[in-house]
Amino acid sequence: MSSTDTTIKVPRRLRDRISERAKREHVTLAVAIEHALDEAEELEFWGDVRRHHSTLTDEDRQEYVPGHALRDNLDDTGDDALSDEEAW
Repeated sequence: MSSTDTTIKVPRRLRDRISERAKREHVTLAVAIEHALDEAEELEFWGDVRRHHSTLTDEDRQEYVPGHALRDNLDDTGDDALSDEEAW
């Protein structure tokens, strides 16, 4: 154990759950805990996003619609000319 490690006490049932998860993932107990926390935080983040989006009005949503500057502009004939000249 390095000087940066910490020991925590958990009920046996929880320790066994962590151990089973670690075995399934082929990782250490610490990494299994880290993965579980990462997943929980990601679920929380996306839950917050869904809750925020549910409060938006139609007008608010229009502010998120990409503008002309973000379009791919595939109809630009100048691109074809560059390609023909191998000027990319």
